[in-house]
Amino acid sequence: MDVSTMDGRGYAKFLIAGTYFLRKYRGVLNDLNVFPVPDGDTGTNMYLTVRSAALAAGRVRDRRLVTVAAAAAQGSLMEARGNSGVIISQMLRGFAHHLRHRAQADGFTLATALREAAAAARGSLLKPVEGTILSVADAAAEAAYRLALREPDLYRLVRGIVRAANDALERTPEQLPALAEAGVVDSGGAGFVYFIEGILGFLPHAKERATAFPRRPARRSAFTTQQVIGEHKYCTELVLEEATCGAHDLRDALSAHGESLLVIGAPPTLKVHIHTDEPEKIRSIAARFGVPMRVKVDDMERQHQMLLVDRPATMRSIVVVVPGPGFARIVTELGAEVTVAADGNPSVRDLLLAVNKTMSDHVYLMLPDPNLVLAGREVCTLTTKRVELVATGDIVGGIAMLLAFGGEANATPTLEELDQAAGAVASVQVFYAGKDAQVGETAVARGDAVALTGGTLYAGGSLAEAAGEAVRSLNAQGAELLTLYYGGVQKEKDAQCVSELLRASFPWLEVEYYYGGMPHAQYWIALE
Repeated sequence: MDVSTMDGRGYAKFLIAGTYFLRKYRGVLNDLNVFPVPDGDTGTNMYLTVRSAALAAGRVRDRRLVTVAAAAAQGSLMEARGNSGVIISQMLRGFAHHLRHRAQADGFTLATALREAAAAARGSLLKPVEGTILSVADAAAEAAYRLALREPDLYRLVRGIVRAANDALERTPEQLPALAEAGVVDSGGAGFVYFIEGILGFLPHAKERATAFPRRPARRSAFTTQQVIGEHKYCTELVLEEATCGAHDLRDALSAHGESLLVIGAPPTLKVHIHTDEPEKIRSIAARFGVPMRVKVDDMERQHQMLLVDRPATMRSIVVVVPGPGFARIVTELGAEVTVAADGNPSVRDLLLAVNKTMSDHVYLMLPDPNLVLAGREVCTLTTKRVELVATGDIVGGIAMLLAFGGEANATPTLEELDQAAGAVASVQVFYAGKDAQVGETAVARGDAVALTGGTLYAGGSLAEAAGEAVRSLNAQGAELLTLYYGGVQKEKDAQCVSELLRASFPWLEVEYYYGGMPHAQYWIALE
């Protein structure tokens, strides 16, 4: 069935989907980062910006489209980071402005909104540069406009937008010499493509749940010593509250003090991003027009020098014990440096080798099984590194903990903060009973489909039924996202079928599925 309109809930879904892809591939985008400065943080900046937009939209997702779009724009404005983050925030603001007064929108309206979003991003820059996210967004917007004139279905429209954006992305090295020298495409443009591509997985009859991992150069081959920071080495950002001027007036006041200047928003709140040698001067000028808040200053020269060495110095590393190859890839994409297969119980030697393989002297050793804690304690006595044992409860809790690091390469959350992150996610294990058993009031026979959560067992005529009973018991009405990881004897088509049944039973939940590859359970479910 074709989908020809989008309401507020649909837009919130789109933002969640796009945010997931940026989270998944932010490391790849960081490695591509060359322009405007090779500081290696584009992926992280874009992810954190759109994540804030998705969270803000989710809080009002049951309201009209205009309200959801405005909330997303404001959320992205407050947390916009880096050149790429501020640009994508401006796109969301332009998109929201075009959708004002609308409860829902058809494909043509969305296409013209994308045109305004691209124009807003370009208009926010004093010196727009081709071969960047601007070029990719322009190509996507023009393709959307042409397709929408004859194509009412949103799924086919988005597929066409992705194709056009990918084509434009591949042309970026021809437009920007710095990209050609490094042998990469533009990282901001790639992030825009990932964001749009993520949406495809959340549209009806979509098959995609992962993108092909891009064949891009590793970080140390992407950068060269000729790519230097030079002048204006401090990336300075701030939010100006109680602003008494417009964006253009503040831009004029700051333009002589740096480059890559972006000022977006509208009174009383403006967001400033600039590369400068005078961060305090920027703050004092902004103070003439309002109250500078959330001031952040990064030394881009130092960031770049860290990227040029073969083994960059890191403040901490993460080792995760995983129950399957799919989970190994997932946790690696989320920041784990080393993984250990949980076939049987890994020995002290296995864990020690993994810890000693890491690149830092501070290691988080994440253990999903209480039976591994004693072995982990032995590791602490056998290595010269500082090891923090983290009992994740299960792999679902471990993934929640990895997300608590927030995409920051050197974030060091406390064990209490990690426990809080895991506690915010409920988990369900779904499997076939290995023997006849009685757990509480539930009796099961060998081979029955069962689900286990919080020590309570639920039986069903099928894996989907057992999973549904367990999810229902967790008061799913208060949750927003259900992630299904499949393994055992389950195939992707099985996971897709179970996902559709769960989505039908709990229509307020966003449902994703991914390959986990665990041998002893058919599914793990995360509910957050």
